[in-house]
Amino acid sequence: MTVLTGVRVLDLTHYIAGPYCSQLLADYGADVIKIERLEGEVGRTSAPLHDDISLYFASENRNKRSISLDLKSSKGKEILLRLVETADVLVTNYGAKVPEKLGFSYETISAINPKISMVHITGFGSTGPYRDYGAYDGVIQSMSGLAELTGHPDGPPTYVGFFIADHIAGLQATLGTMLALFHKERTGKGRLVDISMLDGLVSLLGFSIAESKLHGINQQRWGTSDRFQYSKAFPTKDGYVFLGAYINAPEKKWSELAKLIGKSEWSQRHSPFYTEEGRFKNRENMDKIIAEWTIQHTKEEAFQLLQQKGIASSPVNNLEEVIKNPQIQHREMIRTIPIGDTDVPVPGLAIKLPGNPGNEFTLPPSLGEHSEEILAHLGYSEKEIGDFIANHVVMVEPINNPSHQVNAKS
Repeated sequence: MTVLTGVRVLDLTHYIAGPYCSQLLADYGADVIKIERLEGEVGRTSAPLHDDISLYFASENRNKRSISLDLKSSKGKEILLRLVETADVLVTNYGAKVPEKLGFSYETISAINPKISMVHITGFGSTGPYRDYGAYDGVIQSMSGLAELTGHPDGPPTYVGFFIADHIAGLQATLGTMLALFHKERTGKGRLVDISMLDGLVSLLGFSIAESKLHGINQQRWGTSDRFQYSKAFPTKDGYVFLGAYINAPEKKWSELAKLIGKSEWSQRHSPFYTEEGRFKNRENMDKIIAEWTIQHTKEEAFQLLQQKGIASSPVNNLEEVIKNPQIQHREMIRTIPIGDTDVPVPGLAIKLPGNPGNEFTLPPSLGEHSEEILAHLGYSEKEIGDFIANHVVMVEPINNPSHQVNAKS
């Protein structure tokens, strides 16, 4: 049993933000029923692919059950609303007005089941002048200011190398789901949770907003440096190593760094690098000398030497190195799901609950794989289920995953 065992979630989602939210809930024990259109969620065929397996879909849809419904038909809507009667949460990232068109607005479902909550993720939110505008991750990175804050001072705006706006929205939707469930525990009633991808990234801007408004500082790109922590990536034999807070390091750590790179005199009072002010004033020359030391080592060597002296640092890893990293492996943050003949690597669980772990990973479901099982549990007879399939209200795709309910490997 895990923390969300007994919670039922209806997953009417696609792409990343919604599936990521419902996957996190499934990882911690919720019974997530993925409700897909007859042709399947668009993510099933999205690149990148490997041997006809969508790695995109596999990374966001484990631990779920699938039913495929024609939600434009009266019978399909009837089945959905019967599912609503049994559920605690409905998660969707359809457009702002789509739930109303398909018959599962919050008003509709809460009238049937007052205890159900609806978590609705959109690009710009369910209110405001942009509510009906289209959005993708790059659109949100651009509008939120993230792209303008990222990159080198003399370069163009730069985009984060993965779908950060989608995943942050999924995380906040998961938090919103937990708040709604807590509200239900207290009051016996569900809630509408309105999640905006734009809100999600703006909420992370921290002091940058105040600096812009109060000090007029709008150009805040710092490349490989950090103006407050005075951190920087330095070149090595095989890439870069990142040093954290080296200019404003405490006296003892500054002395250790100076010794390590063969510049013990830097920790003497007569040195221009003795004080933080002096280091900052002479930063260009100091960084050049540090780089002359780092370039003599591989990034792993430099990282280990620095950490052994208590100096916060990291190799700048590529993805292959991330997968092989011993700390990441120890924390089981890279898992594999066997799909066909392929072990598909997927991220593990970031929230560790000792003594009450999340579910073992099961395969992303085939389209409509659990349709008959779910309909039977709703009380439909074999004849009714057969009629649904024959009349294309429900689609059941032959299972194309050779093995199911297979535990993920660490």
